Amino acid sequence: MKPFAKTSFAALAAAVVLSGAGPLSHAAELDASDARFLQAASGSGIFEVQAAELAGKRAKDAQVRAFAAKMIEQHTAVNKEIRALAAAKNISLPDQPAEPDRATLHELREKTGAEFDQVYIKKAAVDAHATANRLFETAAKESEDAQVRDFATRTLPMLSDHYAMSRALGREPAVNGDKIHPAPKGEAPPVSPASRAAPASVVPEK
Repeated sequence: MKPFAKTSFAALAAAVVLSGAGPLSHAAELDASDARFLQAASGSGIFEVQAAELAGKRAKDAQVRAFAAKMIEQHTAVNKEIRALAAAKNISLPDQPAEPDRATLHELREKTGAEFDQVYIKKAAVDAHATANRLFETAAKESEDAQVRDFATRTLPMLSDHYAMSRALGREPAVNGDKIHPAPKGEAPPVSPASRAAPASVVPEK
């Protein structure tokens, strides 16, 4: 994958990076794009677990509950690995999801049954995993750190599987298997926080 160009979608990329994250403390030991990747991946994983926990209590569809149980198990393991890697690299991680995901959690807490299922599938399953796939794919291709690159590469197949499963839940046609949906015609793809070409606007807030 080639580095994403700077586009007007920087705001979308910024939403992936956690608004609750602290500054890139000691980031001199790790490339800034790799530090952003770890922070964004952490927030994404926290969101997946919290949303899945809500699904276990509020979802109506048994398949949605089963999917959520898998998300809790697998993202909890990945989150633990992210924390260990970040600690080894002296990178501070946020303790909550990014603001857009926090808004989704709030929306999910207001719904139950079939309405819950609809929001969970769309925002926590399909959309969130499309974003996570893009994030990890960028890090797997562009990371300057061997350990970060290896982690992203090893985790990507699992996230691709999650994305394919989420699309099946939403009854989307299995076009190109687990391939990520392209940007709408005429629009450039959003900039991933893990990209070395990412503009300053995706740097975590201080």
